[in-house]
Amino acid sequence: MTTTLMPMGGALDERKDPAVLMEFLRRAGGKKARIVILPQASARRDTGGEYVEMFKDFGAKEAVSLEFRRRAEAGSAEQIKAIRKATGIFFSGGTQMRIATVLGGTPLEAELLAAYRGGCIVGGTSAGASILSKTMVAYGRGGPTPREGMIQFSAGLGFTDKFLFDQHFRQRDRLGRLIYAVSSHPGIFGVGIDEDTAAVVEDDSRLTVVGSGAVTIVDGLQTGDTDIAEIENGGAVAVSDLIVHVLTKDSVYDGRTRRAVLPKRPLLTD
Repeated sequence: MTTTLMPMGGALDERKDPAVLMEFLRRAGGKKARIVILPQASARRDTGGEYVEMFKDFGAKEAVSLEFRRRAEAGSAEQIKAIRKATGIFFSGGTQMRIATVLGGTPLEAELLAAYRGGCIVGGTSAGASILSKTMVAYGRGGPTPREGMIQFSAGLGFTDKFLFDQHFRQRDRLGRLIYAVSSHPGIFGVGIDEDTAAVVEDDSRLTVVGSGAVTIVDGLQTGDTDIAEIENGGAVAVSDLIVHVLTKDSVYDGRTRRAVLPKRPLLTD
């Protein structure tokens, strides 16, 4: 059974060129897709309904939003039934800590993980991308240089413990904090996803890029040395021998071999 995660970088082009969401829908079954939306990250009460209408307009067979905002409301029989029927599960953007505090440790979280292991595609945009990893970026600030204190980690929902996702990546200048994250634990892959872009991760290893922007992968396994544990007061962090890949549409990264394959582009004529 193939497992599929689809973290998206936020600011999706939902109307003019909805390539990212259409790819999510295709992988969820296209016209046979049954999509469940989890809008808990958003402060807007109409977010879930908007995604329901959008996925229906795109051709999904069914789309439903699980509308609750309190932890005590997570895990009802109706919610669990919807998750067990779903072919696609989608987390909206907003604040990722809202998702973690409402869903973490509940029966509904267990159902979501079971659905993923059973072959249901799980995706999310912005905060909905960050929440997918076991350790997530909860808060932080931008900047090209890794600095002490620029990132705060928290527990995510744990669909993967190999990848850590960051979003709005180039637009908000988040390279420094992704390098900091990987330097703090060089065994993980740091994945920075630009806006209107997604990283499709199959079987917790093969990553394919979809959308108009880029996906930046920071691989720290070959890290030679870093002073990250010794730096205080917002100082710059040194790290050697990181490997960084910048991948665009149709590029593929193999997490087992740690190699990237770029698509062949036609040569420009003079």
